[in-house]
Amino acid sequence: MAGLSALPGVAPAWTPHAGSPAPCILFEPVRAPAGDVLDFHCASLNAAAEDVVRDWGLEPRLSSWPAGGVSGLAVEDCVRLGATGVPLSVPLRVRREGVDARFQAVAVREGEGFALWLLPPVEEDAQALRETLEREREARRKAEAALEGARATQAEHEQAEATLREAEERYRLAARATHDVLWDWDLATGAVRWEASPGELFGYGPDTSTHGLDWWAVRVHPDEREAAAAGLRDFVASTRAAWQAEYRFLRGDGTWAHVLDRGVLARDGAGRPVRMIGSMMDMTERHRALERLSEEARFRERFIGILGHDLRNPLNAISLSARALRRRSAHNSNHQQLAQRIERSAARMGTMISDILDLTRARLSGGIPLNLAPVNLTTVCRQVVEELTAAWPERYIAFDVDGRADGVWDADRLAQVLSNLVGNALEHGAQDAPVILRCMEQDVWQVLEVNNPGAPIPAPQLATLFDPFRQASTAREKGRRRGGLGLGLFIVREIVQAHGGSVHVSSSEHDGTTFTVSLPRDARAARAAATVSAPRGA
Repeated sequence: MAGLSALPGVAPAWTPHAGSPAPCILFEPVRAPAGDVLDFHCASLNAAAEDVVRDWGLEPRLSSWPAGGVSGLAVEDCVRLGATGVPLSVPLRVRREGVDARFQAVAVREGEGFALWLLPPVEEDAQALRETLEREREARRKAEAALEGARATQAEHEQAEATLREAEERYRLAARATHDVLWDWDLATGAVRWEASPGELFGYGPDTSTHGLDWWAVRVHPDEREAAAAGLRDFVASTRAAWQAEYRFLRGDGTWAHVLDRGVLARDGAGRPVRMIGSMMDMTERHRALERLSEEARFRERFIGILGHDLRNPLNAISLSARALRRRSAHNSNHQQLAQRIERSAARMGTMISDILDLTRARLSGGIPLNLAPVNLTTVCRQVVEELTAAWPERYIAFDVDGRADGVWDADRLAQVLSNLVGNALEHGAQDAPVILRCMEQDVWQVLEVNNPGAPIPAPQLATLFDPFRQASTAREKGRRRGGLGLGLFIVREIVQAHGGSVHVSSSEHDGTTFTVSLPRDARAARAAATVSAPRGA
């Protein structure tokens, strides 16, 4: 099988990611005369990718990979990546000589082609590879024992050596497939043996493959050194089955690697720890990718917030102009209808802009700000019911109060919560049944319930119902007349949590849909120290 590294001019063809420790391959499209993409071929690769290509025999053309034992990445998916620009992340499996390697393949559009990063596999794949590695480790031990026992005859000795070489080769490939640095700590002598693929021992080379634990400790980042070392000591002295820690580890070139370190203890017949075996996974590229995604998300949210703020001025001008037009056209019914339609549309736009600004505050400012003061929740409920009854004259809203309803909250924000929940119930509930709003006292909590009969919310949607830009599938059913961005329930949850409370939903064919809001009596104390768990609703 011809490897990619055999391509002429590959090494200098691409430089942006040449120094990255993660394997990266640049693919360019192969087009038909009409311009359609038929395939992708390797245009360049960094030094880390050369080892992967050589060891696993990857072909230059992407369409040839399945025949070479590679599964998980299709040409059609890469064509779609080039058309949409949406990054692609798939598990990639490579099989050679009976040994599997697994990667998390992340493809990002680069010019007309794409850059393919071969990152460590997700935890499920990594666990399977570690189990393979442990089996190969045991095979190597058996081969070593067979070699010792076979010295009586030359034939047996040669056969044992061949078996050992085969086990060593499988072990090397399995170790490389895990993308981990493996370590074996003898607690009696204090010696630690490190095993890794060439160039993967964080740049220290084979001379440092055996040393004391102090060699590791001094290379842990100073901010995390004491916690990591203390956690390891506590684990050895405990009866726990496994140890795990995340920290930064100093590479040979002076840079820091983010690592996930895990280990298990072996004990003697008396239960005393005698040996610890573990692995260090380099998570640096994954951390960088997450940081880039987080920064992009923050930028988008800042942009949306600025856009929403700047839209308010022209929207106010539209609303004022519509009111002026309505006043001047008091005797012209057509003009009156047009002006009212403009005002209603502007009001809906204003609600959307307010939702966008609340989303930005919740994501970028640590939560929605509150103006806390003594409030009678009965008054707030009645105000919301009156407003929605005027907007939905054909529907009936039943309101019931049980016990006290006074506390310290933000009245405007709670009116926003009730308007969203009751408005959703009017919109999505059965059109011939009333919406029920209850305000109840439960111990130290004030509880609000909004119930509507009708088709239940599908069970898979309940887990993500309060996420931003989510709407139930019934939102566009016959008779529905409202529209929005899908931010209402997200903002409800943010407002309630800012008060130190909780909101939950239950939905069934028999009982309909019920949203339950639980609020502490005094939001000031709850925000200072939330020590009591809110009830999950009636």
